[in-house]
Parts: sequence; C-alpha cells; structure tokens
Amino acid sequence: MNPQFRPAHRDRRHRRARQLAALLCVIAIGTAVAACGSSSSSNSSNSAGSASSATSTGSTSGASSGGVAIADAKLKQYEATPTKIVQTQSLTSAPPTGKTLVMLGTTDPGNVVIQKGLAEMAKLAHWNYSQISYDPANIGTFNAAIDSALTKHPDYVAEAGLPVTSQALQKVQSAGAKWVITAVCPVTVKPPIIAASNGCSNDAEMGRVLAYYFVSDSGGKGNAVIEHVPAYPVLTAFTSAFTATVKSLCPSCKTQIVNITIPDLAAGKIPSLMVSALKTNPDANYLVFDYGPFAEGINSALNAAGLGGKVKIIGQAADTGAIAALKNGQQAAWTGFDPGYQPYAMFDAMFRDQEGMPINETEQALQPTQILTKSNINSVNVKDGFWSEPADALSQFKTLWHMQ
Repeated sequence: MNPQFRPAHRDRRHRRARQLAALLCVIAIGTAVAACGSSSSSNSSNSAGSASSATSTGSTSGASSGGVAIADAKLKQYEATPTKIVQTQSLTSAPPTGKTLVMLGTTDPGNVVIQKGLAEMAKLAHWNYSQISYDPANIGTFNAAIDSALTKHPDYVAEAGLPVTSQALQKVQSAGAKWVITAVCPVTVKPPIIAASNGCSNDAEMGRVLAYYFVSDSGGKGNAVIEHVPAYPVLTAFTSAFTATVKSLCPSCKTQIVNITIPDLAAGKIPSLMVSALKTNPDANYLVFDYGPFAEGINSALNAAGLGGKVKIIGQAADTGAIAALKNGQQAAWTGFDPGYQPYAMFDAMFRDQEGMPINETEQALQPTQILTKSNINSVNVKDGFWSEPADALSQFKTLWHMQ
C-alpha cells in the first residue's frame, strides 16, 4: 500500500494493522519469543506493554574513515541486481509426479503470494495442491485447518509465519506427512520439518545491507531512529544485525530503537510514535523500519508534524508503498524482498526430500536481496507488488530440477 494514505483510507489501514497485530500475537503465544542472535549492546528496551526507546551515542571522536570505506565497498556488492538464485546443486533426476501438498494460508498479502506460487509450482510439477484458510488471530482455526489438511492425505503440509507447536508437529508426523515452513524464526529443522525457508539469517543479512547504506550515505555521521516490533523474532534478527554492524563500522553514529507493542501496532500508532521519537531526538537524520508495511502513513505524519524532509526513510522488505515512495523520492532506500521466491525454495526442498538428497539449511534460509534507491528502482523487476529478482529465478530452478 502507498504510505501516502488519505483520511478515507484510515479504516483500511487500521484493519491491516489489526491483521498484522493478530498474527504477531499468535506468534508471541505460539513460541518462546527470543531474538535470533544477541541484541547489540548499544540497545536496550523497557518492559513489554508500552512503546519504548533506547539510544546509543557511541564515540565522540567521529566515525573512522576506514569504517565508511568498508561500508562503501560492502554496499557495492548489493547495488547490482541479483542474477543468480541461492540454491546451487542439481537434483539427481527430475522430481516425481503425483504427490500432494496442502498449504495452510491466511489473507496476508505476502501469504497470498506464497499460496499463488505454490499452486503454480504444483501444476508445473504435476502435483495435487489445495489450500485451507485459517484465522491467525484464532489458534483454534489453525488446528482445525491441520485436521482438514490431513483428510486429503498429503505428502507435505506447508505453512508461513506461524510457529508450529509440538502438538501440530506430532499430528502431521503421525499421519505420515511432513512439514515445509517459511518465514518462521527461530525454528529447529528436524523431522517432521524438512526445511525452513526465509529464516533469521535472511533478515540479518538485510540488516547488514541497510547498515552499510546508512553508514555510507551518512558519511559516518548518521543518527537513526529505528521502528521495531520485538514480538516478532525474525524482525529482531534485522534490528540486531543493523545496530551491531553500525556499531562496528561507525562508533560515532547513533541509533535509537523505538519498541512498538502489539496494542500500539493494532491501533495504527506507529506513525505517531515515530514522530514523537523524532521530536525527542532533533538531531536524527534517518528513520528506519523493520518491515515495509509498518511504514504506511509515515510521510503524511511527518508532513503534518512539520518534519517532512527532515529525515531519510529507509527499511527492509520494500512493499508496494515503499516502492512507490522510492520512485517519487519520498523515501531513500529499502532492501528488496520477494515472497514469490519462497515457493521455489519450498518446492526445491520437497523435491530433494523425495529423492533422498540432503537439504542445505543455509541456502534454504536465504534469498537474494538488493539495496533499492531512486536510482535503480525503475530498472528492477516488480511482481505482485514486490521486488522480484532474479527475474528468471524460476527458469534457473527448473534447470536444477531437470524440468526445462
């Protein structure tokens, strides 16, 4: 969605926020919430239940030119559009046909893209595919969806975003099926889970990439206010990597994390909370978001507060609104993320499982990414509202699968 929302769009924006918040609530309840990697020592947070912030002032001697030079060099590796998929090893033969996959899905836009991709991949592989919906705000519907899925006698059950309980794992395993999951963090990959794509390491990589941009673009003089929803562990992987990388390359740079609670997210308060944080940190020159949709409405909020143009807006996982804002110059930089890549990775894992081949967990957890700015946003491939590179990713996977 376009961050430049109008008042008539407020109800839709709040429904979207409530939907995201409901999913986060389920995630917080369904697993022990733990950061993927230790938090930077420059950050701290107050008790849960209210928005909080913490500031790191770093050294006053100024950022070393060496750190900026390193950031410049590292960033160049992510400026070019990716041309290769992460997976590298070919299958021993073309995958078998006639298998059955059931996806447990929600109405979240990214989840819908995954559902679409899995359906298309199943058709390509001549597999049976069906999708059963559940409400992420009601764990009972998730359990019911599993029961419905198992009546179809699937070989695999797929799920995105919701941590799978031991009960759910056992239920699927007892039915002779296996789990393939994505966007779940942290997770232990062991039977009946065969693979977990788009994991903590993927968000951590995007955190480092955005840190390189921040240090480089600011010339070692950056002061960032960072939006963060700590109830979502995979996002902590991003913020931890971002702040740790900034600290290592730019001791004089400053970072301030604003922790957003689930109630505040549901109430659509992110723009107002970030504006308040900027008012208490008048020297801040960057505003960082840990997820594209969370930046919705921020430009309007900044303009209304007389802060428009004061800070550069950057973040991870550009969505439709962020891409539009990059094109019109309202926002400065985002990392590219493609939910459409996840179905390819998930089928790659299932194919390898069928052939008894090892599944590379490191490759499964990662996806291609790129630093997106106004200078290159018009030249990249966009599909289903998201950055989508390599544009020929499916063709490359089909070569690995002997399906060309």
